[in-house]
Amino acid sequence: MSSYSATALVAVFVVGVVLGGAAVALVTPTEMAASPTSSISSGTGCLAADETAPSSWVGRTPAGEQTTFVFNRTFTHETPSVRIDGTIENPEEGVYIYRVTATPDEDEKPPSDDCTPRTTMDAVVSVPSDYESFTVRFNGEEMVTLQNEHSAPLFRTLEG
Repeated sequence: MSSYSATALVAVFVVGVVLGGAAVALVTPTEMAASPTSSISSGTGCLAADETAPSSWVGRTPAGEQTTFVFNRTFTHETPSVRIDGTIENPEEGVYIYRVTATPDEDEKPPSDDCTPRTTMDAVVSVPSDYESFTVRFNGEEMVTLQNEHSAPLFRTLEG
């Protein structure tokens, strides 16, 4: 069995840390993605007996130079499924509008007679923290507008 000196083991460890640190520095981006950014996901199923729709909520979380908004909406529709798209617009300085559209997905089979199609969608949008207002529009309808009155976190339900 061969043995290594303590000096050799320490040298190997130090070289590994230096090379590992250099590798991380090379692959880590130096800048974050520029605001505004957005992401959206959705899932469709049948409305449960104890579930109500539509139901929606919005949350706001400020963090340094960016403020992140989270939007959730559950809604029913006649078609078996829908395609959900979200776009962020900046029509003027400090004003951000997140437009969500739900369009019928015609490729799906009709639902069974005892199923009311229901889709739940979640969206995350980040804008610069110096925004004036942030609005969510769903299929052309304004759901909520939040003014930048203060930088405190916020959670708000939109129905009821």
